[in-house]
Amino acid sequence: MIGWKILKDGEYDTKLPCLSAEEEQVISLVEERFREEARKAEFSSKKDVLSLLRRLLSEHAEQEGILLDHEQLEYLPEMARLHIYGFAFLERLLEDPEVEEVSIIGLGKPAYVFIRRDGWKSVNATFTDIQALTEVINKMAKHLGRRITLQNPKLNTILEDGSRLHATLPPLSAGELTIRKFSEEPFSPPDFVSLHSMDAHTLSALSFIMQSDCSLVVSGNTASGKTTTLNMLFSFVPKNERIVIAEESPEISIPHKQQVRLIANPEMGISLKDLAYDTLRMRPDRFILGEARNREETEALFDSLLGGQARGCYATFHAQSSSETFRRLSFFGISQMDFASIGAVLVQRRMLRYDPKTRKNREIRRMTELTFGREHKPLFAYEPKKDCWIEDKKGMEGFAQAICDSLGISKKEFSEQFEEREAFMKKKLGFLEFSDSFSKEFYGL
Repeated sequence: MIGWKILKDGEYDTKLPCLSAEEEQVISLVEERFREEARKAEFSSKKDVLSLLRRLLSEHAEQEGILLDHEQLEYLPEMARLHIYGFAFLERLLEDPEVEEVSIIGLGKPAYVFIRRDGWKSVNATFTDIQALTEVINKMAKHLGRRITLQNPKLNTILEDGSRLHATLPPLSAGELTIRKFSEEPFSPPDFVSLHSMDAHTLSALSFIMQSDCSLVVSGNTASGKTTTLNMLFSFVPKNERIVIAEESPEISIPHKQQVRLIANPEMGISLKDLAYDTLRMRPDRFILGEARNREETEALFDSLLGGQARGCYATFHAQSSSETFRRLSFFGISQMDFASIGAVLVQRRMLRYDPKTRKNREIRRMTELTFGREHKPLFAYEPKKDCWIEDKKGMEGFAQAICDSLGISKKEFSEQFEEREAFMKKKLGFLEFSDSFSKEFYGL
């Protein structure tokens, strides 16, 4: 009746009550009265909405001779608010900091959540009506003036908190929704060390790459943390630089005060390629192309790289290795002669690890490769059996010389700085605090 329901079973408990058919009917009738009241007044908070719903529920029960017990008077107003004003049970999932992703896979099927360090779990809730699902999606996209309908059954947008939403309706799907939540504060380099996604030694090398005039591509498979890694790397970039960002959905989160963000809008005919060309007139110190996914966007990235318009250009790319990165670039029409314009390729992968003792799979994210230079010689490679990174001695010699030439420092100064930075990566600092401290410690800013 309200188009969604709480189930008795589920691996993830929303802590919401199962409603009877009679309770759902009461909420539906109160919804009509609420909409009449909403035309007369605006609500500034959830508290105001709850207050009105309590009054309307009490009045309706009194008029119809319905006896509501104390428990019902507590949970019915909140369930009515979630249905009428909120995002149904999805609101509970989005509020949980442990939930990284939310998925609806069809009507009558349980929702799913991806829990940090625990994987996918079924939820004790489901949508039962396509209209209810459509209304919730449109409420989420309302702040951007976007809508999904049966005539326009596909929507990609960003929620107010920065989370990414993708939804489709029949005939494209049976009613599907995916929300990838946005982290309020990006992971810092020490976070990567504690999560064992990289080690301090590798991060020290990356800090020199980001300081120098070196462009970098972060490659990886789906949900491997490519954007998370790129955000983290910008904590090494001096904070007084001008950064221009071009994205289709705003996911890049960096600490720099002088940053210009351009958002593509395919519905208005403004592509990521158009924005990339616009940046040629904006004099950035660094240019970030959120994600190069097709031929046009890849060409735009290389036009920026070859045009020398910034000290460095950066992008994420779907590929599982550095060699696959270059094969895919060739497929998109990029000449091998132009590959040298990419100074470094970092490969970040999402992988499974199986524990024979517990007989369980767990998901990990690791940097698996780092290549550097015109010939893209390997600097570090991941050793899965030992769960560690192996340094390529010859590659590091060339890297050290290139950094010394770029920054005008001696080999001794490079070695001393490398050790200092490696130790700095182990400090327990959050993203903003790390960025401030690193700029002050190593750039005097």
